[in-house]
Amino acid sequence: MIYGIGTDIVSLKRIIRLSKKFGQAFAERILTPEELLEFPQAGKPVNYLAKRFAAKEAFAKAVGTGIRGAVSFRNIGVGHDALGKPEFFYAPALSKWLEEQGISRVSLSMSDEEDTVLAFVIAEKYSGLNLNQDKATKP
Repeated sequence: MIYGIGTDIVSLKRIIRLSKKFGQAFAERILTPEELLEFPQAGKPVNYLAKRFAAKEAFAKAVGTGIRGAVSFRNIGVGHDALGKPEFFYAPALSKWLEEQGISRVSLSMSDEEDTVLAFVIAEKYSGLNLNQDKATKP
């Protein structure tokens, strides 16, 4: 069952402006320790920051809290599975909070163009129902 949906659009110009204004402190504010280790090797550092910023904002919207408490930039990580699909990873405090809310899955899609990044997130709550049970192929 869908718990919430969130989307965020970020202008690369905005991220460039914030990076120039705050320097490394901006990256340290929005990236997890693991992401900070990857950041220097990012081919496009501005895109790296923008995608993570957008994904985390969209996550906060999908779970309905905004960025506060356990739902913080540094508790929400963005990585990729073996096939390159974006996925979230969580600090222990956020994992616990998600479990308390009954949120069992959070899916992420990201896209970028020349000057814009988009993130779309769906948070799901386990309902116990198998919605595909009546969709079996009949002879």
